[in-house]
Amino acid sequence: IFQSTFSLGSIPMDYIDAGVSWLGEAVAQSISHDGLRSLIVDGIISGVGAVLLFLPNIIILYIGIALLETTGYMSRVAFLLDGFFHKFGLHGKSFIPLVTGFGCSVPAYMATRTLKNKKDRLITLFIIGFMSCGAKLPIYVLFAGAFFVPEEAGNVLFYIYISGALLGLVMAKILRVTVFKGEDEPFVMEMPKYRVPTLKLLYTIVSMEAWMYLKKAGTFILAATILIWFASNYPKVDDPSPKVQLEQSYLGQIGKSSQFLFDPIGL
Repeated sequence: IFQSTFSLGSIPMDYIDAGVSWLGEAVAQSISHDGLRSLIVDGIISGVGAVLLFLPNIIILYIGIALLETTGYMSRVAFLLDGFFHKFGLHGKSFIPLVTGFGCSVPAYMATRTLKNKKDRLITLFIIGFMSCGAKLPIYVLFAGAFFVPEEAGNVLFYIYISGALLGLVMAKILRVTVFKGEDEPFVMEMPKYRVPTLKLLYTIVSMEAWMYLKKAGTFILAATILIWFASNYPKVDDPSPKVQLEQSYLGQIGKSSQFLFDPIGL
């Protein structure tokens, strides 16, 4: 399920990305005003595209989760892993979002909805960030290649992934004994019979979760994209060069104000 979420999901993602780019170019040609064109193309269309880009991952992930739950297998996996996870203050069902977090944090956060207890859900949410998602991989590769010889860079990358997961488990234990104190919820789960799920049930579960993603994540991602567009395009300067515009923008000013933090490492 973890592998198919991203291997199969990458196929429609490429088409969605191409479709959004085509739409942006088509709309740009029909708008003459520079400011309005930039807002619609670089702000709104890019924001909607960023939301739609992850929709295939969400759908594939929830098809997998729905199959595990409706066939009765999820209960058995949670039971098998609960003993190990319980030592770190986690629930057996936490394994789904944590494993998914290695691919992308967005569907991983969505997957925590399978946890019914609020404390278990919150602890899992807090430690998903320690799982190395695909967006972090280019950063890891950059630093591993810059600071280590090629023969060791691959091993360093592996150590980063493993250490992140282990640190996440340690943090879960710390959160359990400090912030989320109290009695652990006993693991009581009825083992349902194995069943063949109906297409109607799968469709209902997956479509509901996909709509929740578009409604919740879409709102924040779209708003953030428009905010970043505004910060990188204003205030306007006389020099038409994009580099100068970005440097003098609000976003550029924020970057300059934090430059002293990166000076010691030469950035």
